[in-house]
Amino acid sequence: MAVAKVNRQKGMILSESFDVYDLVDTKDDDKMIKDAEKELKVIESEDDEEPENLEIKPDVIPAIPLRTSSRESPIVITTPVSKTMDELQKEYADIAKYKIFQLAGDDLTGRPVIAFSACRLPVRNLIDHQKLLRFLKDTLEHYVENDYTIVYFHYGLSSQNKPSLKWLLQVYRELDRKYKKNLKALYMVHPSSFIKIVFNMFYPFISKKFGQKINNINKLDDLAPHIRLDQLDIPKEVRDHDEQIAAKFKTQQSSVFHAKLEKPKTQQFGVTLQHLKNMSGETIPIIVRTAIEFLEQHALDVEGIFRRSASAVQVNETVNKLNQGGIMEYTQDDVHLASAILKKFLRDLPEPLLSFALYDKIMDACSLPDEERLAYSRKILKENLAEINYTTLQYLLTFLQKVVDHLDKNRMTSASLAIVFGPNLLWSQNETSTLTSMSKINSYSKFLIDNSHIIFDESFA
Repeated sequence: MAVAKVNRQKGMILSESFDVYDLVDTKDDDKMIKDAEKELKVIESEDDEEPENLEIKPDVIPAIPLRTSSRESPIVITTPVSKTMDELQKEYADIAKYKIFQLAGDDLTGRPVIAFSACRLPVRNLIDHQKLLRFLKDTLEHYVENDYTIVYFHYGLSSQNKPSLKWLLQVYRELDRKYKKNLKALYMVHPSSFIKIVFNMFYPFISKKFGQKINNINKLDDLAPHIRLDQLDIPKEVRDHDEQIAAKFKTQQSSVFHAKLEKPKTQQFGVTLQHLKNMSGETIPIIVRTAIEFLEQHALDVEGIFRRSASAVQVNETVNKLNQGGIMEYTQDDVHLASAILKKFLRDLPEPLLSFALYDKIMDACSLPDEERLAYSRKILKENLAEINYTTLQYLLTFLQKVVDHLDKNRMTSASLAIVFGPNLLWSQNETSTLTSMSKINSYSKFLIDNSHIIFDESFA
């Protein structure tokens, strides 16, 4: 099939083999490709200059003194006003109801995940795509300062709900360097022939560096080594399509959602805290203590600590080493590795540090006034957490308060740390992550960091 001629000097690095698994009628794909060719000709005939991006600067709240340690002078930081996820859900209710994109906890390297489902896009005339873009940008504002990951489920895109190429280009251009620089991976699940053609068309517009972040995922099994699928809100249509692919190509559909692998006796990741205590006799897991002791000594003044992710290869090699009984000796250059290992250890626990039993109680606590929430939190943590969970949580939060004490150097506020650690401290046993649930988890994590010196102080009644 002929496609529009484009200049490939500024092309992406993409795999030559797309291995496209199309199990649906390709007539719709053919129609979308023809429509895309027409749209591209119109775009190419327009003025070559990109439209000027209007930068809307957020309002700024008055500078306020933040909590500081006794050894430091007060720090004053001017913070942009940012709408909470609950406020965004209300403002964009007509868009949010479709659940087109969702927050999905962290990936296996500790980066926040945002999932976009094409099958949930309604027919074009039922949605304001400009408003959808604003909703996406306002949501990303909470995460773009950290390394993050996007998962795009392509199945379900049709000629009826497909946004225009011009809008897609607008998205790429408006999501400027601030949004792109910390996007570390874009996983495109079930890519079709339409996607392949569109990328050929987009070569002149997409940078080589951005193209290298794109990963084509043909089956959900292939996504499992990178993303926790049990935390992803994967549409039923996508799951059904994936089962058809597995059946057609006779790949054994092992349950990636409940995989059970034999673990060595020295396993440190993915086992219970009680198991680790029985092995070592230590109340604080060795992985947690070693990482935090190193970070306290070398990373408190490192700007953006916990926002940057370490090399996935390096993290995996370290995890394998520790699981085989190796001893971790961090070097001075390993601050991002140590932070990644700490987050991964928490995320890999079979049950979150705050426990499944506390999930609903914590969701309820988020609606309480601060004073009531404080008393309620002291009660539920003391009565419902196992002793080893309680002690480890206290140890971790004491460290995170020290990180906040150095925010004049590391620029990590309690809100920033909550975004990083929230998904690693609590998740539901039965439900996938949503914008609302992640907002509450992050809000409660910030509350814990800010008030842990009171929550764990036995002198308070």
